[in-house]
Amino acid sequence: MSLWSTALSPGMLSEYVWLDLMPWLDRYGSARNAQLAALVPDERWWERRSPAETAASADVVAICGELARIYVTEHPDLAFSTGIADTVDVPVAALGLGTRAAATVARLPRAATTAGLLGYTPAALFSVRGAGPETVHQIVQAVLVLAILRDPASLRVATDAPTLPPALSLLIDDLVALARWRGLRADPDRPLVRVELEDGTPEEIQQVAARIAALTARDLPVPAPHRALDELAAYVAGLSASERDAIRRRVLGDEPPDPDAPSTFAFGTAVGDLLAALRVDVRPVAALDRMLGLRPELAQPVPGLDVPLWRALARLDDRFEVVDGWVAVPGLAEAERRTHALLAEFESPNGVVEPAAVAVVWDLPAAEFAAWLRRCGVPMFEGRALTRRSAFADHAAAVLEVIGDPLPAAELVDRMGTPAGPAAVIDAIGADERFTLSEDGRWSLSEWETDEAGAVRGRIARIVDADGGSADLDRVVDRLVERFGVSPTSARIFAGSGDFEIVDGRVRRRRRTHVSIKPPHRTRRLYRLGDVWRLRVTATRDHLRGADFPVPSAVAGVIGCAPGREVSLSSRLGTQVVRWTGASPHLGSVRRFLEDLGVDEGNEMFLEFHPGGRFDVLPLRTVADNAEPLRKALALIGHSAPEIVPDEGVAPAFAAAVGLGDETRPRRVLSAYRARHEAEVTALLEQAWVRVPS
Repeated sequence: MSLWSTALSPGMLSEYVWLDLMPWLDRYGSARNAQLAALVPDERWWERRSPAETAASADVVAICGELARIYVTEHPDLAFSTGIADTVDVPVAALGLGTRAAATVARLPRAATTAGLLGYTPAALFSVRGAGPETVHQIVQAVLVLAILRDPASLRVATDAPTLPPALSLLIDDLVALARWRGLRADPDRPLVRVELEDGTPEEIQQVAARIAALTARDLPVPAPHRALDELAAYVAGLSASERDAIRRRVLGDEPPDPDAPSTFAFGTAVGDLLAALRVDVRPVAALDRMLGLRPELAQPVPGLDVPLWRALARLDDRFEVVDGWVAVPGLAEAERRTHALLAEFESPNGVVEPAAVAVVWDLPAAEFAAWLRRCGVPMFEGRALTRRSAFADHAAAVLEVIGDPLPAAELVDRMGTPAGPAAVIDAIGADERFTLSEDGRWSLSEWETDEAGAVRGRIARIVDADGGSADLDRVVDRLVERFGVSPTSARIFAGSGDFEIVDGRVRRRRRTHVSIKPPHRTRRLYRLGDVWRLRVTATRDHLRGADFPVPSAVAGVIGCAPGREVSLSSRLGTQVVRWTGASPHLGSVRRFLEDLGVDEGNEMFLEFHPGGRFDVLPLRTVADNAEPLRKALALIGHSAPEIVPDEGVAPAFAAAVGLGDETRPRRVLSAYRARHEAEVTALLEQAWVRVPS
């Protein structure tokens, strides 16, 4: 008999009480007994009832499933041989594990039978390559079900058990699932598998790799997808009159969908598949008119609802929002947040962003991108986006960078468009080391003297963008020679290197598919503590749902994830993947960590990256409201115990977090955080280190 069919029969279940069969329940702790009591109506059933008795009023397999979640969360390092009573040794194949779970166990050394498997812990299962939370849960549940059987020796390997090794069976299942997704994305000819070979590989193996690379979705028996419109119409037609009225009110109303309600159409249904494909097309925003052109089905009316399909989808799924002609995933607020995060990848130290550079890697038409920046309220100045204008000095630095030439104070203030007079601006920039004042009274950026290449690059960008994306080479050279006094040969080298290239006598931006890797010391909210990097993020609804999300390019740099690649990190809750297959790197789902830590939407947390490829998620350390400002700031940069950092080590701790080495002077440290636009940390440092005149 199989494990699961045996467990469903009360006559095959143990008559020992649960606590004797699972001694770890005694370690669970009285404070958590309410969680156990909620599983079965009998009082303290785990101490007074046996599985055989419990089966009369409850589903023991489901109970073991809930116990497995507790075991994984509360006792990740407890070996199964310690967590359950002695049991007989049977083949693991008799447990009836699913393909993914069976493949995971097959990768464990000496685990062909339960005697070997029971020597492992949940943490050890998570360390197996490819293991995920659902896989580990199924294995632990099977172990606990095994423990409650009266006669485990009666288990037999099913006669129809797969003859292929689990890993091969899993590979076939995964290829079919991937082929189905390629069909949904209208990309059936893209190779399903990529093989990398070393130089000098024998021709026979090269041919093997070529045959594997030739495998596409067309080669696998994947049924054609159903039409979402037909499925939705059938769903509506099958509702009762009252249910149909309710869904019509939901579709026609103005209230947003309930974020806590389960999705009506899960992935695997025609509507759910369409929504999944749309989310990839949109990430994170697109004009509705363009999307209707790409997918005309969205404009068709839904029978029984009398609204276009796009309207119905937007009202029935809270991960797909349509507002004012924009389609956003999961919503406009998140799309704006991701837009600002992408702009941060391109901003100069002075907070200037060249939209044309962003558009090169973001798949939005130019006019649509410009309209979206306006929708996000991004301030513009002479064709450049400005990300920092809150302080006079920041605003002045950005304006000077865009103009590229020294300006007298009055003209600088006029170009800034600020109501403040020249005196206020001069007071702000006069003590700022980013600025220099010439003898003729013109203000410049200090970096123009120390970073000529950067200044030249900025001037080329202005010329190219002003000419619609392509400028005559000779004119570019003349302008550079005139402004910077470089030789014509040097000017041509500048015009054809870095972000620019020369094609047919014209200078244009070099085509790129991804952002450049930004230095960690210039990346906001990324801190180094010893040899560990911590990125502070705010938990969003998307995080809690399990969606992947973008991370700064600097994170990819510190873990060694190059563009076009992916890196698998180990963690206490299984493999964590970082992929850089698009414009910017993305981190896979962290939902299991948030559930484990009890993190809610809006909470701040740290994504932690260790040397050696380990990953974790930590909550932000809460500090008392009356704590010293420096202690609050230490918590914000990732210190888990800010109160024990010695006074003499505080300034060095802030310096080390942003790459200042042995710097200890508060003014220099504060300047570094201001340059990173770390508003919260800067405010706390100013409270502690800046004296306010009385």
